[in-house]
Amino acid sequence: MHMKMLRDAAVMFVVAAASATEALAAPITFNFTFTGGAAKAVGSITFESTLISNPGTNDIPLPNPAVLALNVTVSGASAGNGTFGIGSFSEVRFETGGATLNFSQQLVGQATPGGAWGTPTSCCGDFNLFATGPPAPNGEFFFTLVANNGDAEPMTLSSMTQGSGLVRAPVPALDDAMLLLLALLVAGLGVAIVRRQASAGSKAA
Repeated sequence: MHMKMLRDAAVMFVVAAASATEALAAPITFNFTFTGGAAKAVGSITFESTLISNPGTNDIPLPNPAVLALNVTVSGASAGNGTFGIGSFSEVRFETGGATLNFSQQLVGQATPGGAWGTPTSCCGDFNLFATGPPAPNGEFFFTLVANNGDAEPMTLSSMTQGSGLVRAPVPALDDAMLLLLALLVAGLGVAIVRRQASAGSKAA
């Protein structure tokens, strides 16, 4: 009976901790396309939205908890075609151009104080990826990726829309030993609280 109570307490502790963690996390995924003639870069990026400023400028060195996932596939370029993951990039830049962007709508074309977001100028924000080296595409100008680390065709952002969220890996099941350890931790915390309250009561008396 005592072991069952400990297991039940441990399970309740794990569920509560997981729920609290889930409540704090707010991943948001965007699908994007850069185009330039026959060359195209299609991909997706998942931000932890609680770590992103909107409005604001987000210069994010990688790896970083603000970027949970990133992948880009380049095709049709004279060089640098292929699929590239988050490890192929050293930094992400996401700037709203002074506007509060509506993430539920197409981002390209939304109004900013300087013009339509996505316009390749210095006054309309930016979304760019900076490569660690070839053959990944590299940001060479506002809203502009250039294939093969800047040595091939330029591609301008033509679409960026909210997509499906980050797929989370399933939480592994806890075995009896892990549950017992958690239960002991919970029990120890309870004993410490009781002793502190008892000590405070005796001093007050």
